[in-house]
Amino acid sequence: MTDDRRKNERYQTPEFKSNLSDGNSAFFVIVEDVSKSGVGVSHVPEGFDETVHKCFAVINAPLKDFTLVLHPRWVSPSGEGPFKRIGFQIENPPTEWVDFVENLKKEIRKKNERASPRLKILGLMAVISDGKSKYLGVVEDLSAKGLRLTQVPADFNESGGCCSAVVNSPTGDVHMSLHPCWIRTTNKGMYKTIGFKIHNPPPGWQGLIEELAQNDGQLGFLVMGDEEEGPPEDKS
Repeated sequence: MTDDRRKNERYQTPEFKSNLSDGNSAFFVIVEDVSKSGVGVSHVPEGFDETVHKCFAVINAPLKDFTLVLHPRWVSPSGEGPFKRIGFQIENPPTEWVDFVENLKKEIRKKNERASPRLKILGLMAVISDGKSKYLGVVEDLSAKGLRLTQVPADFNESGGCCSAVVNSPTGDVHMSLHPCWIRTTNKGMYKTIGFKIHNPPPGWQGLIEELAQNDGQLGFLVMGDEEEGPPEDKS
């Protein structure tokens, strides 16, 4: 099974219900995130055989069900009982699916702009771990529920679907669990810029955001920014 390098932006869903079949049995699962060419699925029972080359899913999205042919790309423990989380590549994504993901992207961006303004930063560092190695990255912007890291070395492996980080803040280090949402390679493949969703933002993070808001978005070298959430244009 190969790694999913997340070349396409992934978007969190309101946990779409889905029926997933490995060719022998069918299972009820949850679709946590989607892209134009893949899906991240959670609550997959241990009995599902991810070693198969091809499997099938019916995803119950709002207003329409999508029947997709999938190829497993990575698998990891879910941390929630006897289940696992699996990333799939979609075989020949139908046009209707691509349009659906594009509309979902627009809806998410509008919602984030209303509910969670982003703060542009200069010089804030973070140590991020993929479970095997630790890497140093630069926090480019942040919000109450997410952050964007730049200058992440290319060998950082985001395919596990979950990683840990320590953000070195002037108000104190903040430890958190992150889920990659999108990724873009930069500097001719030497580095990555990654957008993360924070799993259960800790009090220290909320405190940092609140202090920024109370001080007009400034905390030492931090300044407010209204940059739209999403991967920056790669000019390398």
